[in-house]
Amino acid sequence: MTVSRRDLVWLGAGLAVGAGALAWWRRPAGSSKPAPLVGPSPTQQRYGHGAMPPNGMGPLSLDGVTNPPAPDVRRSTPATRAFAMDVVEHRAPVSVDHSVNAWTFNGSMPGPVLRATEGDILEITLRNRTTRAHNLHFHGRHEVEADGWEPVPPGGETTYRFTAGPFGVHPYHCDFTPIEDHIGSGLYGILIVDPPGGRPPAREFVLVLGGFDTDGDGRPDLFGWNGVAGFFAKYPLKVTAGELVRLYVANMATTEPMASFHLHAETFDVYRSGTSLVPHERTDLVTLGPAERAILEFRLTSRGRYMFHPHQTQMAEHGAMGWLAAT
Repeated sequence: MTVSRRDLVWLGAGLAVGAGALAWWRRPAGSSKPAPLVGPSPTQQRYGHGAMPPNGMGPLSLDGVTNPPAPDVRRSTPATRAFAMDVVEHRAPVSVDHSVNAWTFNGSMPGPVLRATEGDILEITLRNRTTRAHNLHFHGRHEVEADGWEPVPPGGETTYRFTAGPFGVHPYHCDFTPIEDHIGSGLYGILIVDPPGGRPPAREFVLVLGGFDTDGDGRPDLFGWNGVAGFFAKYPLKVTAGELVRLYVANMATTEPMASFHLHAETFDVYRSGTSLVPHERTDLVTLGPAERAILEFRLTSRGRYMFHPHQTQMAEHGAMGWLAAT
C-alpha cells in the first residue's frame, strides 16, 4: 500500500494529539505541564498536597488541640479559672520527613486551648523550663499589668491575672524578641471567651495555622494546621451531614504577610475575631493577617469530603490542605 505525504502528516498529527491528550489526563492537578508517563509522583502519593504527618501519629493524635473544652456558661456569677503553662523545649515532628527544635507551652504546638466565659477571672502561671527568657502575652482586653511583655528568666515563673473579655477568639503567644523566633518555634495558642449565655450548640473544632522552618533559613518552608503538616489531609475532621459546624480559625504563621481559609463546595458565616453574635458576611474564603482570627459557622448538608486550605498555594501545597468528611 502506498502512503502519501499527506497521509503521513495526518498520521503524525493524530499521534501527537493523542499523546498530548494522554499527557494532559496524567498531569498533576493545577499544573500546566504534562507529567511524565510513569507511576504516581511522591506528591500524588502524599494525598495530593506535598506533605504527610509523622508515621507515629494516628487519627486522635491532635484531639487535645483540635477539640476545644466544652463551654461552661450556665452560671450566674463569674468563675476563677487557674491554668499552669510550662515553657519546654523539645524536638517536635512536624511531618513524615521533618522535625524542628520547638519551644512549646505544655509540650504541644500550638499550646493548650484555653476557654472561659466573658467576665471570668483568669490566673495563668507561666513557668520557664528552658535556658532562654520567654513571656506570655494575650490578645483581647485585659488589665495592663497582665500584658505580659516583661521577660521571665530561665527557671523563673510569674502569674498573670486578668478578666476574660471581650467574648471572641484571642491568640496568646510569647512576645519576647525576636518574636518571629519564639512564635515560629511554637509558642502560641488561643483563648476562647464565650459570651454570657453561650452560642448555639455546634460541632466545634480549633484550626491554628503555623509555619515551620525546616532548613534553618529563618522562613517557613512547611505549613500545617495545629502543629503538623498534612494531618487533616490524612485524617479528615468528621462531622454529621446537616449539623452546625463551628471553626475557631487563627493565623499564627506570623512571618508571612497574610494567609486565608477557603472551604470547597460550601459557604460559611464569618464572625470576625468572634466578637459579634451577628455574622459579618457569608463567603467561602476569609483572609487573615498575622495573628488575625475568626469564627466560621456552616452546615454540610450533603455527605462527602469537603476540602479546605489557604488560598496561598505555597501554604496549601506544603502541608496546609485538609478535609472535612460529612457522613
